[in-house]
Amino acid sequence: MTCRVLSFIFACLVALPCWAGTTRFCLEGEFDLGARYQGLRPEGGEFYATKWCVVTDLKTERVRFSGSGQSNPDMYGSWEVAYFPPDLVRIINADEPPDIEFHGTDNADEARSVRRLDPHRLMSEFFSHPDRFSGLAVQHQDGRLTRVESTADLPLRGRVPVVWHWDWASPDTPRAELRVDGELMFRASGRWEIVDEPESSKLWAASSDDPVKVPPEEWPARVDMELISLTDGVHLVRGVRTGFQHLVVETDEGLVVGDAPAGWVELHQIPPSDLVPGLGISGLSELLTDFLAEEFAGQGLAAVALTHHHDDHGGGARAFAAAGARVYAPAAIEAFLESTLNRTEMPEDRLKRAMSSIDIIPVREPRTIGGPGRQVRLMPMGENPHVDAMLGVWAVDGGYFFVSDIHVPRSEENAPSEHRAQTECWFAQWAVETLPDAVRIVNSHSRVETPVSRLRAYLESETCGPP
Repeated sequence: MTCRVLSFIFACLVALPCWAGTTRFCLEGEFDLGARYQGLRPEGGEFYATKWCVVTDLKTERVRFSGSGQSNPDMYGSWEVAYFPPDLVRIINADEPPDIEFHGTDNADEARSVRRLDPHRLMSEFFSHPDRFSGLAVQHQDGRLTRVESTADLPLRGRVPVVWHWDWASPDTPRAELRVDGELMFRASGRWEIVDEPESSKLWAASSDDPVKVPPEEWPARVDMELISLTDGVHLVRGVRTGFQHLVVETDEGLVVGDAPAGWVELHQIPPSDLVPGLGISGLSELLTDFLAEEFAGQGLAAVALTHHHDDHGGGARAFAAAGARVYAPAAIEAFLESTLNRTEMPEDRLKRAMSSIDIIPVREPRTIGGPGRQVRLMPMGENPHVDAMLGVWAVDGGYFFVSDIHVPRSEENAPSEHRAQTECWFAQWAVETLPDAVRIVNSHSRVETPVSRLRAYLESETCGPP
């Protein structure tokens, strides 16, 4: 027998679950949203309880992943996805059926990347299919995984190492650490359990008899830009990627845009994968600037206003700078953005090819761009439950106000969703105190427009009112 086969056999003898038909492996610990550039502040040390679980079979490639924790400081989230390679992905909505299914997807590689969250499954694949591990550096001792190193292109970081460390002092409950660019991102303790046949059958079945069928090109994210005119000179670009839209205002100085979109890297996968492969850092915003150049021929880009420091909203600013736009941001994050957006680790993009860099213009007080009739006012909004510093983009003459993440209505009800109450009520109070009633709010993730008058009703609702 080869040393690899002997090591694998030893690993299975000391770790019975790797022989089991179906197992659930969970990592329960804490994730640093600050280091992920999704916290209140763009700095490490903002840990939140997080749990990642993966269910796998010994004999099949199917995988079921579930995650729970803070997706942002002001929002707890949980989600479940099942992969049935090679061509079916199912988003599981067991609490609120139906499920959503993507038929015809090419998901074998993604399913394996998720499956490898279980270190036993990773080592089994490593010994049986070493050809699949190109670009991954795997270390092990006595058949147990000790380290996996890869790279990822992350907005506001560039091309950086992503490293998993495993500690087997307690073989039944190994410790794991995930470090990105040298910073601790996730630390947790793992545990296996064997899933019996009755439960296994339920796990792989749909939550309802009639899942919603979605075209395969929608998975995991789609770029399908569409220009929507709100009023004269005020527009939205929808579909920059799935679930994202951006304000565009025509001024006598040129176009002013709200936010510079970037991709999203799934760090629970090994190696990490981007929702929009190849477009993660500058690519999305480069496509957006190209789209604007076609739709508004002859009008240059005057400015992009970064509403806050979260990497998916500001990470594409390099593309706007390369297109000649001024880059505005809250004053409190000026130094952070200049440092991160100009990192030498950034992969090749238009800004790097131009051998140029970004200067952030800090916004401390309301600042106006453009002359009478097409004015845009950048509005510092201060600390809120989502981030410590934020800008709003007000098309003053058009009567529209753009904000990211702190107002994401899912209906035209006169009260916010309870799970977003803290943030939504904060924003309603700010808007009522600051903006005229006739102004309509548009946001980065929802198609619902909200007049300020409806936000007054928010404040009178049981959700926002006194307890």
